[in-house]
Amino acid sequence: MLDQTKPNPETQSTDKFSMKFAPHLGLLSPDAGMFRHHAGDDPVDQINFMADQGFTAMEDNWMKIREVDVQQRVGQELERLGMEMGVIVNTMKYNEPTFVLPDLQERERLMQEVRDTAEVARRVGAKFVTTLSGTAHGSLPRDYQTANMIENLKWAGDVAQKEGIILAVEPINHKGWEGAFLTEIGHAYLISKAVGLPSVKVLYDFWHQQIHGGDLIENLELAWDEIGYFQIADNPGRVEPGVGEINYRPIIQKIAEKGFDGIIGMEFDNSVPGIEGEQSVIDAMRMLDPTHAGRTQS
Repeated sequence: MLDQTKPNPETQSTDKFSMKFAPHLGLLSPDAGMFRHHAGDDPVDQINFMADQGFTAMEDNWMKIREVDVQQRVGQELERLGMEMGVIVNTMKYNEPTFVLPDLQERERLMQEVRDTAEVARRVGAKFVTTLSGTAHGSLPRDYQTANMIENLKWAGDVAQKEGIILAVEPINHKGWEGAFLTEIGHAYLISKAVGLPSVKVLYDFWHQQIHGGDLIENLELAWDEIGYFQIADNPGRVEPGVGEINYRPIIQKIAEKGFDGIIGMEFDNSVPGIEGEQSVIDAMRMLDPTHAGRTQS
């Protein structure tokens, strides 16, 4: 167990990131923390390592299924360190039609799901919760499905507003999630705009959009007023920036220039395993940070 009462001088960075880049505690598995080789398996130790490196936020797709005592420890440590909690996942049911259905029973389930997520969010201090559309309906025309999703999000968003959280509605790519209804930023923008609630915003994941449509900065500009949260990963492979085809430096610069003070989730796997790969991730994020670009930590 690492000493949680003070920074570790052997791993501590001298500079905090100017952007709220958020490492994770596990992308495809709750045990696959981004810095587990440096920090060990305990989530609190991993959070301490993140803070030592200058990160001021983190996120976790798996928080909703972690034990309550783990959620409480994470929330307490983030508060102690002055770090922010990024997204936790709201929708655990995403491989069948949900939001697109004109079904009152399904609407009630979606609303209860928000209430359940809000309990977890309060423990860890999360504001945004990842909300997926589910799959498209096989025979219902797309426009009617869009209308149904807008109506269902109004109800779920009303619950979210009362609970003090924001539904981060995320379009995801059609390759990895076959049949997903919401795949495009423009479509998500239309839906969020139509819902018209401050508790419903768009989660813009550049990796998903590079696969599905591209025009990353143009879509950023067009959807700006409905975007509440960003996530990044390079393509192909869903790895750290600088390894693949996406030129993230102008994207991050654009986000900074527009005055975004929210969280940018690092939703990717390390391209290289072990200690070396984890250091490569830290260096890659330093290269992207507007106030540290070009400098790396050894």
